[in-house]
Amino acid sequence: MNPSEIRRRVDDLSTRWVPATVVVLAGLLWLSNLNWKVPPGFGESADRCSGLCRFVQAGIDHPVVPGSGWVLDNIVQPQLGVFGYITLLAEAVLSVLLISRRHLRVAAALGVAQSLAIGLTVANAPDEWYWAYLVMIGLHLAVLGFAPVLRPASSKAMAVLVATYGIVVAVTHAEAGFTGDGNRTWTLFTGGNDVPDEFGRGTFTGSVALGLLLVVLAVAVWLLSGAADRTRTTGGWILVGVAVVLLFTYHGSGLAIGLGSRAVTATLVAAAGLSLTATGTPTRPATTPARQSQAAGSRAA
Repeated sequence: MNPSEIRRRVDDLSTRWVPATVVVLAGLLWLSNLNWKVPPGFGESADRCSGLCRFVQAGIDHPVVPGSGWVLDNIVQPQLGVFGYITLLAEAVLSVLLISRRHLRVAAALGVAQSLAIGLTVANAPDEWYWAYLVMIGLHLAVLGFAPVLRPASSKAMAVLVATYGIVVAVTHAEAGFTGDGNRTWTLFTGGNDVPDEFGRGTFTGSVALGLLLVVLAVAVWLLSGAADRTRTTGGWILVGVAVVLLFTYHGSGLAIGLGSRAVTATLVAAAGLSLTATGTPTRPATTPARQSQAAGSRAA
C-alpha cells in the first residue's frame, strides 16, 4: 500500500468517525457531571455547603473578573435553588442533544455559554485549571464545525446505547441486591481514583432492577423505530415528556421511580425519546471529503 493510499484511508476514516466521537465525548462530559447537582438545595443546608453550593462559594472567595464575586454573593447564592435548576436543566439538555446528535448548533452554542459561565465562576478556585474551560469552549466550537456533516443518531443506535448502559448498571450494582441497598454499593468502580472510579460512580448510578428496566426500555425503543411515523414520533415525545417529569422529581434520594435512579437515567430516557422523533434532522453530504477527492481524481484520470 503506497503512502497516498494510506493517507486517503486515514482521511476517510477520520472524516467518518472523528466528528461523531468528539460529539459523544462532549455529551459524556456533561452527562457524567449531572448527578451531583441535586435539587432542591443543591448542596446547601443549615450545617454545610457542598456540591453546587460549594462551587458558588468558591467563586465568591476567588472571583475571576471584577464584580463576579458580588454577583455570586448577592444574586446567585440567595437564589441558589433557581440557578441550580437552570444549571441542571442546561446540562441535561446538552447531554440529550449531544448524545442523540440532534440540534447540534443549539448544543454547541449552549455548551460554549455554559462552559464560559462555569469558567467565569470557578476558574480561580483552588485546584481548578483555567485551561480546562478554554478547552471546553473549544470542544463545543468543534461540535459547531461538525454539525453540517453529522446525521442524528438513529433510534436503533440509541436503543443499543441505552441497553448497554442498563447492562453496565446491573453488573456494577450486583452486590447491592436487586433493588439496591440505598448506599450505592459497587462491584466495579470501588477505588478512590478519578479514572475510572469517579467517572463510574457519577455516571452508572442505579441498581440491578434499574438496569433491567433500562434494557426493557431499549427494546421498546428498538421496536418503535420500525413503527409508522406518527406512532414513532408520538412515542418519542411521550418518552421526552416522561424524562422531563422525572428530572423535576430529582432530589436527594433520586428520581421518583427510585431503584437508585439519578439524573442520568432521565437524560438517557429523553435522548432515546428524541431519537424517535422526526424533528431537527440535519443532513450530511452523501460522500465524505476524502471520497469526493478520490472520485474527482478518478474522473480526471
